[in-house]
Amino acid sequence: MRDSTVESKFFKKAKSKAFSLLQNREKLNHLLQISKDKLSDVNNIKLVDNLKIFVRMIKAYIKGTYTEVPMKGIIAIVAAIVYFVMPIDLIPDLIPVTGMIDDFAVVMWVYNQLQKEIEAFSIWETSQNKIND
Repeated sequence: MRDSTVESKFFKKAKSKAFSLLQNREKLNHLLQISKDKLSDVNNIKLVDNLKIFVRMIKAYIKGTYTEVPMKGIIAIVAAIVYFVMPIDLIPDLIPVTGMIDDFAVVMWVYNQLQKEIEAFSIWETSQNKIND
């Protein structure tokens, strides 16, 4: 991903918003609902899959059932979701096709930065599903 997207004022704003959202569960849950609604309009399977795992990680984190991700990582994950739902960012989502390119780039960058944490979460999540079956 281009550093310019991650260093853009839009992503910096998303990180600032993410930090404040982590202090307010109601607003954070609202963000997660908005992202879920917006995901139904996205055709990129990789983007959808990555955002869905981000949402599950955040939900587990705020419930306190999985807290192995460092705060910096949780902030980045929430920021990626904030960036995804913001209609006006580096490339506005209103522009057909190309409007999602920067969203995809941000999500993939965060995913790649936190790959070990995401893999550990996936293993934990699978083990929880087996216990609950």
